[in-house]
Amino acid sequence: MFFIISKILAFIIKPTFWILILLILALIFKKRRKLFLISSLIIFYFFSNDFIFNEIVKTWEEPYLSIPTITKQYKAGILLAGFSEYDRQTKIHNFKKEADRLIYTLQLYNLKIINKIIISGGNGMLVGNKYKEAQTIQEFLIRNKISEKDIIIESKSRNTKENALYTAKIIDKKYEYLLITSAIHMKRSQLCFKKAGVKTIPFTVDNTMSYRSQNIERIIFPRAQTLERWEELIHEIIGYYVYKISW
Repeated sequence: MFFIISKILAFIIKPTFWILILLILALIFKKRRKLFLISSLIIFYFFSNDFIFNEIVKTWEEPYLSIPTITKQYKAGILLAGFSEYDRQTKIHNFKKEADRLIYTLQLYNLKIINKIIISGGNGMLVGNKYKEAQTIQEFLIRNKISEKDIIIESKSRNTKENALYTAKIIDKKYEYLLITSAIHMKRSQLCFKKAGVKTIPFTVDNTMSYRSQNIERIIFPRAQTLERWEELIHEIIGYYVYKISW
C-alpha cells in the first residue's frame, strides 16, 4: 500500500507534471496566460539547471568510501539491483547508468574486500513480473568467470524495503556487510536495512562530482537530463520518508 502511495506522490510532484499542468492552464485561462507561462518557465529553468541540482543533491547523497581506505575484509557485499534490463530474445543485458554498482562490486570481489556477492532484486513492476534481475545477473557473472559458489541471490523483492527484508532472511545477521548502491539511493537503502536488522557499511557509487563545474553551459543553460535526475531525487526523498513513517 505504502509502495503505491510513494509511487503516486513521486509522480504528482514531478517538475514535468507541473510544467505540463501550467501549460494546459495557460491554454484554458487566457486572462492568466502570462502568469501560467512565466510560472512554467521558472519551474523549467530551476529544475533543468545542472548547477542548482548538483548543489542540492550533494546534501542528500551519502559520502564516497574510497577503496584504498578499506582495511577490513567483509563476508559479503550486498549489491542492490535496478541497474540492468535483459533482452530475452537476443539474450543481452542492457546496462543502465547505475551499472557502476556492478562494476565496483566486481572490483571489491577481485580485491578480496568482499568474499561473496549477494544480489538483491526481482522485478519492480506491479504487473508482469516474470523477469528476475538477480537471476540474470547471476548468470552474467558466472559467464564472466565468477565462481557460482560465491554468488547468493534474492530475487523476490520489488522495492528497497523488500530488498532489505528478503536479504535479511538469507544471511547471518551477526556479520557486517558492505551495502553497494548509488549514492542518491543509499540513504533510503541504509534506513531499510537498519530496520531489517542488517548491519551495513555504505559503499556508494555514481556520486555527484565533489568539485563545482566551471563549464559555463552547465551553469547557465538548461539540460533535459537534469529534469530526469530531479525526478530520481524526489522519488528517493519521498521513499525515504514514507518508509521512515510507515515502518
